[in-house]
Amino acid sequence: MMKNNRIRKGSLSRVWTEKWMHALVDAMSERITLLANMGYPLEKHLAIYRQMLEFSLANGQASGLSDTATYKEFEMKKRLLNQLTVQESSEKKAIVLAANYAYVDQVLTTIRSICYHNRSLRFYLIHSDFPNEWIKQLNKRLEKFDSEMINCRVTSEQISCYKTDISYTVFLRYFIADFVQEDKALYLDCDLLVTKNLDDLFATDLQDYPLAAVRDFGGRAYFGQEIFNAGVLLVNNAFWKKENMTQKLIDLTNEWHNKVEQADQSILNMLFEHKWLELDFDYNHIVIHKQFTDYQLPEGQDYPAIIHYLSHRKPWKDLAAQTYREVWWYYHGLEWTELGQNHHLHPLQRSHIYPIKEPFTCLIYTASDHIEQIETLVQSLPDIQFKIAARVIVSDRLAQMTIYPNVTIFNGIHYLVDVDNELVETSQVLLDINHGEKTEEILDQFARLGKTILSFENTKTYEVGQEAYAVDQVQAMIEKLREISK
Repeated sequence: MMKNNRIRKGSLSRVWTEKWMHALVDAMSERITLLANMGYPLEKHLAIYRQMLEFSLANGQASGLSDTATYKEFEMKKRLLNQLTVQESSEKKAIVLAANYAYVDQVLTTIRSICYHNRSLRFYLIHSDFPNEWIKQLNKRLEKFDSEMINCRVTSEQISCYKTDISYTVFLRYFIADFVQEDKALYLDCDLLVTKNLDDLFATDLQDYPLAAVRDFGGRAYFGQEIFNAGVLLVNNAFWKKENMTQKLIDLTNEWHNKVEQADQSILNMLFEHKWLELDFDYNHIVIHKQFTDYQLPEGQDYPAIIHYLSHRKPWKDLAAQTYREVWWYYHGLEWTELGQNHHLHPLQRSHIYPIKEPFTCLIYTASDHIEQIETLVQSLPDIQFKIAARVIVSDRLAQMTIYPNVTIFNGIHYLVDVDNELVETSQVLLDINHGEKTEEILDQFARLGKTILSFENTKTYEVGQEAYAVDQVQAMIEKLREISK
Protein backbone atom coordinates (compact mmCIF):
# COMPACT_ATOMS: atom_id res chain seq x y z
CA MET A 1 0.00 0.00 0.00
CA MET A 2 1.37 3.34 -1.02
CA LYS A 3 1.57 6.03 1.64
CA ASN A 4 0.00 9.35 0.59
CA ASN A 5 2.51 11.93 1.78
CA ARG A 6 1.26 15.56 1.66
CA ILE A 7 3.70 18.38 1.40
CA ARG A 8 2.91 21.36 3.69
CA LYS A 9 4.21 24.79 3.03
CA GLY A 10 4.71 26.91 6.11
CA SER A 11 3.53 26.11 9.62
CA LEU A 12 -0.16 25.26 9.92
CA SER A 13 -0.04 25.85 13.69
CA ARG A 14 1.54 29.24 13.13
CA VAL A 15 -1.13 30.29 10.61
CA TRP A 16 -4.02 29.11 12.76
CA THR A 17 -2.59 30.63 15.95
CA GLU A 18 -2.18 33.99 14.24
CA LYS A 19 -5.72 33.86 12.81
CA TRP A 20 -7.15 32.82 16.17
CA MET A 21 -5.40 35.69 17.93
CA HIS A 22 -6.65 38.20 15.40
CA ALA A 23 -10.24 36.94 15.45
CA LEU A 24 -10.42 37.02 19.24
CA VAL A 25 -8.97 40.50 19.64
CA ASP A 26 -11.01 41.91 16.74
CA ALA A 27 -14.22 40.55 18.26
CA MET A 28 -13.38 42.18 21.59
CA SER A 29 -12.53 45.48 19.87
CA GLU A 30 -15.91 45.48 18.11
CA ARG A 31 -17.68 44.74 21.39
CA ILE A 32 -15.96 47.63 23.17
CA THR A 33 -16.81 50.01 20.32
CA LEU A 34 -20.47 48.93 20.48
CA LEU A 35 -20.63 49.34 24.26
CA ALA A 36 -18.95 52.75 24.10
CA ASN A 37 -21.48 53.95 21.52
CA MET A 38 -24.31 52.76 23.79
CA GLY A 39 -22.95 54.63 26.79
CA TYR A 40 -21.95 51.62 28.90
CA PRO A 41 -19.11 51.97 31.42
CA LEU A 42 -16.04 50.30 29.92
CA GLU A 43 -13.69 49.81 32.86
CA LYS A 44 -14.26 46.06 33.28
CA HIS A 45 -14.37 45.39 29.53
CA LEU A 46 -11.10 47.25 29.01
CA ALA A 47 -9.51 45.19 31.78
CA ILE A 48 -10.57 41.97 30.00
CA TYR A 49 -9.33 43.40 26.70
CA ARG A 50 -5.94 44.12 28.27
CA GLN A 51 -5.72 40.57 29.65
CA MET A 52 -6.60 39.21 26.21
CA LEU A 53 -3.87 41.27 24.55
CA GLU A 54 -1.31 40.20 27.16
CA PHE A 55 -2.29 36.53 26.73
CA SER A 56 -2.13 36.82 22.93
CA LEU A 57 1.29 38.48 23.07
CA ALA A 58 2.64 35.82 25.44
CA ASN A 59 1.17 33.05 23.29
CA GLY A 60 2.52 34.68 20.14
CA GLN A 61 6.01 34.93 21.59
CA ALA A 62 5.93 31.27 22.69
CA SER A 63 4.77 30.28 19.20
CA GLY A 64 7.54 32.19 17.46
CA LEU A 65 5.26 34.93 16.14
CA SER A 66 7.03 37.95 17.64
CA ASP A 67 8.29 39.00 14.21
CA THR A 68 4.82 39.01 12.60
CA ALA A 69 2.68 42.02 11.70
CA THR A 70 -0.09 40.71 13.99
CA TYR A 71 2.23 40.61 17.00
CA LYS A 72 3.47 44.15 16.34
CA GLU A 73 -0.14 45.34 15.87
CA PHE A 74 -1.09 43.87 19.26
CA GLU A 75 1.89 45.54 20.91
CA MET A 76 0.69 48.87 19.53
CA LYS A 77 -2.89 48.19 20.75
CA LYS A 78 -1.60 47.51 24.26
CA ARG A 79 0.45 50.73 24.31
CA LEU A 80 -2.59 52.73 23.19
CA LEU A 81 -4.78 50.99 25.76
CA ASN A 82 -2.37 51.85 28.57
CA GLN A 83 -2.38 55.50 27.47
CA LEU A 84 -6.19 55.50 27.25
CA THR A 85 -6.54 54.03 30.74
CA VAL A 86 -4.33 56.71 32.27
CA GLN A 87 -6.22 59.40 30.36
CA GLU A 88 -9.65 58.04 31.34
CA SER A 89 -8.78 57.81 35.04
CA SER A 90 -7.94 61.51 35.05
CA GLU A 91 -10.86 62.57 32.86
CA LYS A 92 -13.83 61.72 35.04
CA LYS A 93 -16.14 64.71 35.29
CA ALA A 94 -16.07 66.21 38.79
CA ILE A 95 -19.46 66.91 40.37
CA VAL A 96 -19.64 68.44 43.85
CA LEU A 97 -22.58 67.98 46.22
CA ALA A 98 -22.82 69.44 49.72
CA ALA A 99 -25.37 68.34 52.30
CA ASN A 100 -25.98 66.81 55.69
CA TYR A 101 -27.38 63.33 56.24
CA ALA A 102 -30.90 64.62 56.93
CA TYR A 103 -31.00 65.38 53.18
CA VAL A 104 -29.98 61.87 52.11
CA ASP A 105 -33.15 61.21 50.10
CA GLN A 106 -32.68 64.38 48.07
CA VAL A 107 -28.96 63.68 47.53
CA LEU A 108 -29.76 60.23 46.16
CA THR A 109 -32.46 61.55 43.85
CA THR A 110 -30.09 64.15 42.42
CA ILE A 111 -27.41 61.49 41.90
CA ARG A 112 -29.89 59.14 40.20
CA SER A 113 -30.91 61.88 37.78
CA ILE A 114 -27.27 62.60 36.91
CA CYS A 115 -26.35 58.93 36.40
CA TYR A 116 -29.35 58.34 34.15
CA HIS A 117 -27.82 60.63 31.53
CA ASN A 118 -24.08 60.59 32.26
CA ARG A 119 -21.14 58.22 32.75
CA SER A 120 -17.56 58.54 34.03
CA LEU A 121 -18.29 60.81 36.97
CA ARG A 122 -16.41 61.58 40.15
CA PHE A 123 -18.79 62.81 42.82
CA TYR A 124 -17.38 64.78 45.74
CA LEU A 125 -19.79 64.78 48.69
CA ILE A 126 -18.82 67.54 51.13
CA HIS A 127 -20.46 66.84 54.49
CA SER A 128 -19.88 66.26 58.19
CA ASP A 129 -22.25 63.43 59.09
CA PHE A 130 -22.82 60.90 56.27
CA PRO A 131 -21.98 57.36 57.50
CA ASN A 132 -19.01 55.83 55.74
CA GLU A 133 -21.05 52.65 55.17
CA TRP A 134 -23.58 54.63 53.13
CA ILE A 135 -20.83 55.97 50.87
CA LYS A 136 -19.26 52.51 50.45
CA GLN A 137 -22.61 51.03 49.44
CA LEU A 138 -23.24 53.86 47.00
CA ASN A 139 -19.82 53.34 45.41
CA LYS A 140 -20.80 49.75 44.60
CA ARG A 141 -23.75 51.17 42.68
CA LEU A 142 -21.73 53.89 40.97
CA GLU A 143 -19.07 51.44 39.81
CA LYS A 144 -21.48 50.18 37.14
CA PHE A 145 -21.59 53.70 35.68
CA ASP A 146 -17.80 54.04 35.60
CA SER A 147 -18.23 56.51 38.45
CA GLU A 148 -17.29 56.94 42.09
CA MET A 149 -17.97 59.08 45.14
CA ILE A 150 -15.21 60.71 47.18
CA ASN A 151 -15.96 61.08 50.89
CA CYS A 152 -15.18 64.73 51.76
CA ARG A 153 -15.80 64.99 55.48
CA VAL A 154 -15.41 68.52 56.82
CA THR A 155 -13.59 68.62 60.16
CA SER A 156 -14.62 70.55 63.26
CA GLU A 157 -11.49 72.66 62.79
CA GLN A 158 -12.69 73.76 59.35
CA ILE A 159 -16.20 74.48 60.64
CA SER A 160 -14.83 76.47 63.58
CA CYS A 161 -13.48 79.05 61.11
CA TYR A 162 -17.01 80.48 60.91
CA LYS A 163 -17.95 83.17 63.38
CA THR A 164 -21.62 82.88 62.52
CA ASP A 165 -24.89 81.48 63.79
CA ILE A 166 -25.93 80.35 60.29
CA SER A 167 -25.88 76.57 59.71
CA TYR A 168 -22.48 75.41 58.51
CA THR A 169 -24.13 73.26 55.81
CA VAL A 170 -24.92 76.43 53.88
CA PHE A 171 -21.19 77.12 53.49
CA LEU A 172 -19.90 73.65 52.61
CA ARG A 173 -19.33 74.61 48.97
CA TYR A 174 -16.56 76.97 50.12
CA PHE A 175 -14.33 73.89 50.52
CA ILE A 176 -14.46 72.78 46.88
CA ALA A 177 -10.82 73.68 46.29
CA ASP A 178 -9.74 71.78 49.42
CA PHE A 179 -11.14 68.47 48.19
CA VAL A 180 -11.49 68.46 44.40
CA GLN A 181 -8.50 67.39 42.31
CA GLU A 182 -9.78 68.33 38.86
CA ASP A 183 -9.19 71.78 37.34
CA LYS A 184 -12.91 72.14 36.61
CA ALA A 185 -15.84 71.03 38.77
CA LEU A 186 -19.61 71.36 38.66
CA TYR A 187 -21.23 72.25 41.97
CA LEU A 188 -24.93 71.33 42.28
CA ASP A 189 -27.45 71.98 45.02
CA CYS A 190 -29.41 68.92 46.11
CA ASP A 191 -32.86 70.35 45.45
CA LEU A 192 -32.37 70.00 41.72
CA LEU A 193 -32.41 67.39 38.96
CA VAL A 194 -30.35 66.82 35.82
CA THR A 195 -32.35 65.69 32.78
CA LYS A 196 -29.68 65.40 30.06
CA ASN A 197 -26.04 64.70 29.35
CA LEU A 198 -23.69 67.33 30.80
CA ASP A 199 -20.77 67.02 28.37
CA ASP A 200 -21.61 70.33 26.65
CA LEU A 201 -21.72 72.13 29.99
CA PHE A 202 -18.37 70.68 31.05
CA ALA A 203 -16.92 71.76 27.69
CA THR A 204 -17.62 75.42 28.54
CA ASP A 205 -14.46 77.50 28.17
CA LEU A 206 -14.13 79.29 31.50
CA GLN A 207 -11.30 81.44 30.17
CA ASP A 208 -9.95 83.34 33.19
CA TYR A 209 -13.28 83.50 35.03
CA PRO A 210 -13.36 81.91 38.51
CA LEU A 211 -16.79 80.42 37.77
CA ALA A 212 -19.73 80.24 35.37
CA ALA A 213 -23.32 80.46 36.60
CA VAL A 214 -26.89 81.37 35.63
CA ARG A 215 -28.27 84.83 36.31
CA ASP A 216 -30.62 85.04 39.29
CA PHE A 217 -33.67 86.50 37.57
CA GLY A 218 -35.51 86.67 40.88
CA GLY A 219 -32.79 88.96 42.21
CA ARG A 220 -33.26 91.18 39.19
CA ALA A 221 -37.09 91.19 39.39
CA TYR A 222 -37.45 91.64 43.14
CA PHE A 223 -34.35 93.59 44.18
CA GLY A 224 -32.90 95.09 40.99
CA GLN A 225 -29.70 93.07 41.51
CA GLU A 226 -27.56 91.64 38.70
CA ILE A 227 -26.27 88.54 40.48
CA PHE A 228 -25.85 84.83 39.81
CA ASN A 229 -27.67 81.99 41.51
CA ALA A 230 -25.30 79.79 43.50
CA GLY A 231 -27.24 76.54 43.05
CA VAL A 232 -25.29 75.58 39.91
CA LEU A 233 -21.66 76.66 39.65
CA LEU A 234 -19.15 75.56 37.03
CA VAL A 235 -16.02 76.20 39.06
CA ASN A 236 -12.57 77.04 37.72
CA ASN A 237 -10.96 74.97 40.44
CA ALA A 238 -7.40 75.63 39.28
CA PHE A 239 -8.10 79.35 39.80
CA TRP A 240 -9.73 78.71 43.19
CA LYS A 241 -6.70 76.76 44.40
CA LYS A 242 -4.21 79.28 43.09
CA GLU A 243 -6.02 82.28 44.60
CA ASN A 244 -6.95 80.52 47.89
CA MET A 245 -10.64 81.22 47.40
CA THR A 246 -11.68 79.11 50.39
CA GLN A 247 -9.92 81.43 52.82
CA LYS A 248 -11.21 84.54 51.06
CA LEU A 249 -14.79 83.26 51.27
CA ILE A 250 -14.41 82.42 54.96
CA ASP A 251 -12.94 85.85 55.70
CA LEU A 252 -15.80 87.59 53.89
CA THR A 253 -18.35 85.43 55.70
CA ASN A 254 -16.89 86.25 59.10
CA GLU A 255 -17.14 89.96 58.28
CA TRP A 256 -20.49 90.09 56.48
CA HIS A 257 -22.59 87.09 57.58
CA ASN A 258 -25.04 89.19 59.63
CA LYS A 259 -25.31 91.94 57.02
CA VAL A 260 -26.31 89.94 53.92
CA GLU A 261 -29.72 88.64 52.85
CA GLN A 262 -28.91 85.36 51.10
CA ALA A 263 -26.14 83.74 53.17
CA ASP A 264 -23.38 82.23 51.02
CA GLN A 265 -25.00 83.31 47.73
CA SER A 266 -24.54 86.93 48.80
CA ILE A 267 -20.94 86.23 49.88
CA LEU A 268 -20.10 84.49 46.59
CA ASN A 269 -21.56 87.37 44.61
CA MET A 270 -19.58 89.88 46.66
CA LEU A 271 -16.31 88.09 45.98
CA PHE A 272 -16.96 87.42 42.29
CA GLU A 273 -18.86 90.59 41.37
CA HIS A 274 -18.47 91.24 37.61
CA LYS A 275 -16.09 88.25 37.45
CA TRP A 276 -18.39 85.42 36.39
CA LEU A 277 -19.33 83.89 33.06
CA GLU A 278 -23.07 83.71 32.36
CA LEU A 279 -24.64 80.36 31.46
CA ASP A 280 -27.98 79.82 29.75
CA PHE A 281 -31.05 79.60 32.00
CA ASP A 282 -31.50 76.01 30.78
CA TYR A 283 -28.60 74.98 33.04
CA ASN A 284 -30.28 76.28 36.20
CA HIS A 285 -33.99 76.44 35.45
CA ILE A 286 -35.27 77.88 38.72
CA VAL A 287 -38.95 76.98 38.66
CA ILE A 288 -40.14 80.20 40.31
CA HIS A 289 -37.97 82.42 38.06
CA LYS A 290 -39.07 81.17 34.64
CA GLN A 291 -41.82 83.81 34.52
CA PHE A 292 -39.13 86.53 34.54
CA THR A 293 -37.36 85.16 31.44
CA ASP A 294 -38.07 84.58 27.75
CA TYR A 295 -36.90 80.98 28.13
CA GLN A 296 -38.03 78.41 25.57
CA LEU A 297 -37.16 74.72 25.73
CA PRO A 298 -34.22 73.94 23.41
CA GLU A 299 -35.03 71.78 20.40
CA GLY A 300 -34.97 68.09 21.25
CA GLN A 301 -35.70 68.61 24.96
CA ASP A 302 -38.97 67.92 26.74
CA TYR A 303 -37.57 69.35 29.98
CA PRO A 304 -34.95 71.92 31.04
CA ALA A 305 -31.43 70.50 31.38
CA ILE A 306 -31.27 71.25 35.11
CA ILE A 307 -34.49 71.80 37.07
CA HIS A 308 -33.95 73.70 40.33
CA TYR A 309 -36.80 73.55 42.86
CA LEU A 310 -35.88 76.78 44.62
CA SER A 311 -38.49 77.96 47.16
CA HIS A 312 -40.23 76.33 50.10
CA ARG A 313 -42.43 74.35 47.68
CA LYS A 314 -40.13 71.34 47.42
CA PRO A 315 -41.63 68.50 45.36
CA TRP A 316 -41.04 65.92 48.11
CA LYS A 317 -43.29 67.85 50.51
CA ASP A 318 -46.96 66.98 50.86
CA LEU A 319 -49.29 69.20 48.81
CA ALA A 320 -46.38 71.44 47.74
CA ALA A 321 -47.48 72.50 44.27
CA GLN A 322 -44.71 73.28 41.81
CA THR A 323 -43.95 72.84 38.12
CA TYR A 324 -42.14 69.62 37.20
CA ARG A 325 -43.12 67.98 40.50
CA GLU A 326 -43.71 64.67 38.70
CA VAL A 327 -40.16 64.76 37.30
CA TRP A 328 -38.62 64.69 40.79
CA TRP A 329 -40.79 61.72 41.75
CA TYR A 330 -39.87 59.94 38.52
CA TYR A 331 -36.14 60.01 39.32
CA HIS A 332 -36.82 59.31 43.00
CA GLY A 333 -38.60 56.09 42.04
CA LEU A 334 -36.02 54.76 39.58
CA GLU A 335 -34.21 51.57 40.55
CA TRP A 336 -30.47 51.46 39.96
CA THR A 337 -30.97 48.73 37.36
CA GLU A 338 -33.27 51.09 35.45
CA LEU A 339 -30.67 53.86 35.41
CA GLY A 340 -28.40 51.75 33.22
CA GLN A 341 -31.10 51.18 30.62
CA ASN A 342 -30.67 54.65 29.09
CA HIS A 343 -27.88 53.22 26.94
CA HIS A 344 -27.65 56.14 24.53
CA LEU A 345 -27.82 58.73 27.33
CA HIS A 346 -30.88 60.39 25.83
CA PRO A 347 -32.35 63.45 27.56
CA LEU A 348 -35.45 62.84 29.65
CA GLN A 349 -38.58 62.52 27.52
CA ARG A 350 -42.23 62.60 28.50
CA SER A 351 -42.45 59.02 27.23
CA HIS A 352 -40.01 57.99 29.99
CA ILE A 353 -42.38 59.26 32.66
CA TYR A 354 -45.50 58.10 30.81
CA PRO A 355 -44.35 54.98 28.88
CA ILE A 356 -47.85 53.84 27.87
CA LYS A 357 -49.61 57.16 27.38
CA GLU A 358 -50.05 60.43 29.22
CA PRO A 359 -53.00 60.31 31.60
CA PHE A 360 -56.30 61.86 30.60
CA THR A 361 -56.70 64.71 33.07
CA CYS A 362 -59.58 66.76 34.45
CA LEU A 363 -58.82 70.05 36.20
CA ILE A 364 -60.96 71.47 39.00
CA TYR A 365 -59.88 75.01 39.92
CA THR A 366 -61.57 76.01 43.15
CA ALA A 367 -61.65 78.39 46.09
CA SER A 368 -63.96 76.10 48.07
CA ASP A 369 -63.86 72.54 49.38
CA HIS A 370 -67.50 72.11 48.35
CA ILE A 371 -67.09 70.32 45.02
CA GLU A 372 -70.23 68.76 43.61
CA GLN A 373 -70.17 64.94 43.23
CA ILE A 374 -66.35 64.85 43.39
CA GLU A 375 -66.01 61.51 45.18
CA THR A 376 -68.51 59.85 42.85
CA LEU A 377 -66.53 61.06 39.82
CA VAL A 378 -63.16 60.06 41.27
CA GLN A 379 -64.31 56.60 42.34
CA SER A 380 -66.16 55.91 39.09
CA LEU A 381 -63.27 56.98 36.83
CA PRO A 382 -60.07 55.47 38.30
CA ASP A 383 -58.20 55.75 34.97
CA ILE A 384 -58.74 59.51 34.77
CA GLN A 385 -56.50 61.88 36.72
CA PHE A 386 -58.20 64.64 38.71
CA LYS A 387 -56.12 67.73 39.49
CA ILE A 388 -57.69 69.94 42.15
CA ALA A 389 -56.06 73.37 42.26
CA ALA A 390 -56.61 76.20 44.73
CA ARG A 391 -54.98 79.58 45.21
CA VAL A 392 -55.76 79.32 48.91
CA ILE A 393 -54.58 76.74 51.45
CA VAL A 394 -56.89 73.76 51.09
CA SER A 395 -58.94 72.38 53.97
CA ASP A 396 -58.32 68.98 55.56
CA ARG A 397 -61.52 67.81 53.91
CA LEU A 398 -60.10 68.51 50.45
CA ALA A 399 -56.62 67.23 51.33
CA GLN A 400 -58.26 63.94 52.32
CA MET A 401 -59.05 63.38 48.63
CA THR A 402 -55.41 62.39 48.10
CA ILE A 403 -56.28 58.95 49.49
CA TYR A 404 -57.35 58.26 45.91
CA PRO A 405 -54.37 57.51 43.62
CA ASN A 406 -55.96 59.42 40.73
CA VAL A 407 -56.19 62.72 42.68
CA THR A 408 -53.49 65.39 42.95
CA ILE A 409 -53.91 68.56 45.02
CA PHE A 410 -52.27 71.83 43.95
CA ASN A 411 -52.31 73.83 47.15
CA GLY A 412 -51.96 77.60 47.64
CA ILE A 413 -50.75 78.41 44.11
CA HIS A 414 -51.53 82.12 44.17
CA TYR A 415 -49.10 84.02 41.88
CA LEU A 416 -47.59 80.80 40.50
CA VAL A 417 -48.19 81.67 36.85
CA ASP A 418 -46.18 78.76 35.49
CA VAL A 419 -48.12 76.26 37.60
CA ASP A 420 -51.36 77.67 36.17
CA ASN A 421 -49.96 77.36 32.65
CA GLU A 422 -48.85 73.78 33.27
CA LEU A 423 -52.27 72.84 34.64
CA VAL A 424 -54.08 74.28 31.62
CA GLU A 425 -51.62 72.69 29.18
CA THR A 426 -51.77 69.19 30.68
CA SER A 427 -55.52 69.01 31.35
CA GLN A 428 -57.97 67.96 28.65
CA VAL A 429 -61.17 68.89 30.52
CA LEU A 430 -62.09 71.62 32.98
CA LEU A 431 -64.73 70.54 35.50
CA ASP A 432 -66.60 73.66 36.60
CA ILE A 433 -68.17 71.81 39.53
CA ASN A 434 -67.02 73.81 42.54
CA HIS A 435 -69.42 75.94 44.51
CA GLY A 436 -68.52 79.49 45.44
CA GLU A 437 -66.05 81.85 43.79
CA LYS A 438 -64.84 81.06 40.26
CA THR A 439 -61.41 81.69 38.78
CA GLU A 440 -62.60 83.34 35.61
CA GLU A 441 -59.24 83.53 33.81
CA ILE A 442 -58.90 79.74 33.94
CA LEU A 443 -62.41 79.30 32.54
CA ASP A 444 -61.57 81.82 29.81
CA GLN A 445 -58.32 80.04 28.91
CA PHE A 446 -60.07 76.70 28.44
CA ALA A 447 -62.77 78.38 26.34
CA ARG A 448 -60.18 80.12 24.11
CA LEU A 449 -58.33 76.84 23.59
CA GLY A 450 -61.54 75.06 22.66
CA LYS A 451 -61.12 72.53 25.44
CA THR A 452 -64.11 70.76 26.96
CA ILE A 453 -65.73 72.39 30.01
CA LEU A 454 -68.30 70.37 31.94
CA SER A 455 -70.48 71.73 34.73
CA PHE A 456 -73.51 71.03 36.87
CA GLU A 457 -76.47 73.38 36.63
CA ASN A 458 -76.14 74.29 40.31
CA THR A 459 -72.40 75.14 40.03
CA LYS A 460 -72.39 77.09 36.76
CA THR A 461 -72.30 80.82 37.53
CA TYR A 462 -70.04 82.19 34.76
CA GLU A 463 -70.96 81.45 31.13
CA VAL A 464 -68.18 80.26 28.82
CA GLY A 465 -70.06 77.61 26.86
CA GLN A 466 -70.00 74.85 29.47
CA GLU A 467 -71.87 71.62 28.87
CA ALA A 468 -74.11 71.57 31.96
CA TYR A 469 -75.77 68.58 33.64
CA ALA A 470 -78.50 68.40 36.25
CA VAL A 471 -76.98 67.46 39.60
CA ASP A 472 -78.83 64.12 39.58
CA GLN A 473 -77.33 63.33 36.15
CA VAL A 474 -73.83 62.64 37.44
CA GLN A 475 -73.86 59.28 35.66
CA ALA A 476 -74.33 61.08 32.35
CA MET A 477 -71.25 63.21 33.09
CA ILE A 478 -69.32 60.05 33.95
CA GLU A 479 -70.29 58.46 30.62
CA LYS A 480 -69.29 61.64 28.77
CA LEU A 481 -65.85 61.59 30.40
CA ARG A 482 -65.42 57.90 29.60
CA GLU A 483 -66.28 58.59 25.97
CA ILE A 484 -63.91 61.50 25.43
CA SER A 485 -61.05 59.90 27.38
CA LYS A 486 -60.84 56.85 25.08
